[in-house]
Formats: sequence, C-alpha cells, structure tokens
Amino acid sequence: MKVQLEEISPIKKKLTIEVEVEQIRKEWESVVKNLNKKVKLKGFRTGKIPVNVLTKYYGPQIEEEVVSQIINRTYPEALKETEVIPISMPELDYPPLDKEAPFIYKAEIELKPEIPVAEYKGLEVKKPVVSITEEDVEKRLTAIRMSHGELVALEEERPLQKGDFAIIDYKSFMDGKEVPGGSAQNFDLEAGAGYFNAEFEKELEGMKKEETKEFDIDFPEDFGNPALAGKKVRYLVVLKEIKKRNLPDLNDSFAQSLGKDFSSLEDLRKKIREDMEQEENRKAEMKLKEDLTDGLISKTEFEIPEALVNREIQQMMMRFEQNLTHQGLTWEKAGLEPARLMEKFHPPAQKLARKKLILEKVAQLESIIVSPEEIDEELQRIARNVNQSVTLVREIYNKNNLMPELSQQLLEEKTLNFLQEHATIQP
Repeated sequence: MKVQLEEISPIKKKLTIEVEVEQIRKEWESVVKNLNKKVKLKGFRTGKIPVNVLTKYYGPQIEEEVVSQIINRTYPEALKETEVIPISMPELDYPPLDKEAPFIYKAEIELKPEIPVAEYKGLEVKKPVVSITEEDVEKRLTAIRMSHGELVALEEERPLQKGDFAIIDYKSFMDGKEVPGGSAQNFDLEAGAGYFNAEFEKELEGMKKEETKEFDIDFPEDFGNPALAGKKVRYLVVLKEIKKRNLPDLNDSFAQSLGKDFSSLEDLRKKIREDMEQEENRKAEMKLKEDLTDGLISKTEFEIPEALVNREIQQMMMRFEQNLTHQGLTWEKAGLEPARLMEKFHPPAQKLARKKLILEKVAQLESIIVSPEEIDEELQRIARNVNQSVTLVREIYNKNNLMPELSQQLLEEKTLNFLQEHATIQP
C-alpha cells in the first residue's frame, strides 16, 4: 500500500491511497467465497456455484463489497502511517474496480485546527451594573398582586378595553390553509399585556361580546417562531366573553396570605428585592462571561472545520425537534422546513464551535481538568433539582451517553471562571 498526504488547508488534508493488485484479488476471492455460501441459484448446490455464474448475477454487489472491504482495511492503516487524526468521516472518491490494476482512491478529511490563542489573561471587560430600584420592586409586587386577582364577568355592556381579559375562539390561516396547531377555543388573554402577541391583542380592543373579526398580522423575519417568521397570517376571532380582574388589597394581610415567611407587606417587599438582586446578579455573571468569551473569540483567528459546525447544528436541530414533539407537532404540521432552519442555525453554531475550541485550548494550556468528584457533585445537584435519587440520574446520563457532555460543560465553566479570575474587570 502506498500513501500520499496532501494539504488542502490547515484543517483539510487529502490522502491518496494505492492498493496493490494482489490485495484486490485476495479481497475479491474472499467476498466471492462468502457469497457462495449464502446465495441459492436453481441448478446449483449452495457453495458450489461457479465464479463466472456468481459474477453474472451478483457482479455489482461483489464489486461494492470488495471496495468497501478494501477501504475499511486500508484507510485506518493510512491514518496510522501518516499520523493524521480526523474529526469526521472522510469524503471518498474512487474509480470503478479493476481486478487487474491497482485500486487508487482519495479520502478528504477535516482536522481539528491548531488554535493560536491570543493573550487570554488580563482580558478587559466591563462589569454589568446591577441596580434594583423601588420602581422595579413595585412592578414585581404589582405582578404578584395581579396574579392573585379574581377574574369576574364584566356586567356593564361595553367594548373590550386594554387591561380586560378576553375569552376567545380563534383560527389562523396561512396561504388560505388553516395552520395546524394554530387554533384554540375558550382561550383567555389580557388585552394590551403583550403576553400573546401585542398586535393581535391590539386588534381585539374595541370588540364587543359575541362579535366576530378577521384581520391579518405580518410577522417579522426575525420572529421567534420560525414557522411564522416573515409570514402573513389571517386570524378569525370570536370574542365570547369579557372579564375584569378584581385585585386584592395591598396590605399586611395580603402579604401574610402568601406564606408564613411574611408577617407584613414590608417583609414581602424585602424578599422581592432580594430575589430580584439574585436574578440580576446571575444575569450579570452570565453577561460578564459572555463578554469574556466574545473578547477572546475576536482576538483568535482560525479556520473552523465545517464538521464541528454541523455537529452543533445537529444538536440544535435535535433540541428543536424535541420541543416540537412536546407540543404534539411535526415539522410538517408546524410548517417548518428543516433545511431553512439549519441554514438559520449556522452562524450561532459556528460561534459556539469556535468558543468550545478556544476554551478547550485554554484549559489544556492551564491544565484545567474536571475531577470525578466534581462530576459527582454536579450529578447530586441535578438530582436535588429534579427531586430524584443521584443513582437514577447517573443511570440516565450513562444510558443516554450524556456523561461526556456533562464533563465538557463543567470544563467550560471552570475555564470561564479561570478567565474571569485573571481578567481586568472595569466597574
């Protein structure tokens, strides 16, 4: 066997592998012998069929199997000889098989890039400011109060106003066809709250009880639901009932009704502030680490293998499909084209793959590792959060081959913590 290695780019190489005639003949004889033991032809005993007869009936199948066996045997040997470690399956290019001539095929492979990491210590980032105002606390308190309000039917006869609750039946249509999963009965929403769709809610204002209305909504290209992004949807709505919310008095009794931890309204306000500060501190921490990563990515230039990007896209597609399944939808029912969605996922997948490679390199340079004890601690934390035994959680992670992903997540987290500890953080 002869092997030539050609560099296409820093992350792509081409192997040209030449297999001698003698090996081709051996593989051919082996395939024919095995096939002779399996097939049955009228007029011949199994295992005693002449080679020329087998070739007549099964020639293409024999050739395909011989080529497969040749590549399966020689490709790993070629990798070992050239000391090349691919990160994906090869793109193969080979001619028709000729038993009387050497078999020469090419294998194009992608490699993990060498990461020329820029100076990663002393990265300058600005610390996000966390500030909870009295207005913020009052907004959260108002939301809590509203969530404990009682919905009652509107007695007076008037059109729907902002702040009212509408009980509706609706259907949605796209290109003249009803949208699967795009209809509901006795659906309630608060007009003007923006929880459903601000434009949709605006169309309801002014409607009267038992009134029917049709209207169109043009969804923007960057709309969160890809099934609706850039589409015009026609809605048919029937307003069945109008309700208003009677709110409880905002006093110590209201606070006490929320739990034994609150003896007064002031206690409730204090807890709201503490919770909001914790939430904002978590967001600030995430933003800080995101800025650190973005700063490092912007300073580190390298070509990224498409195989790694595709791997991230596949993960995104899998999670997206799982979400559809939980909603009782399929790609077709949701009006989605997987190819278009994969195209949309490409930029974030490329950034994510680049981030992982850079953090992996930093971890390698700084000898950052994840110990078995740290994995155990994380499994215990997950078990507590889902109220299950750590034994069951471990079993699920092992069964679904999620341990490598968990270890990778912990390694990235430790590496980001290292970068943060060695960063120049400006107030």
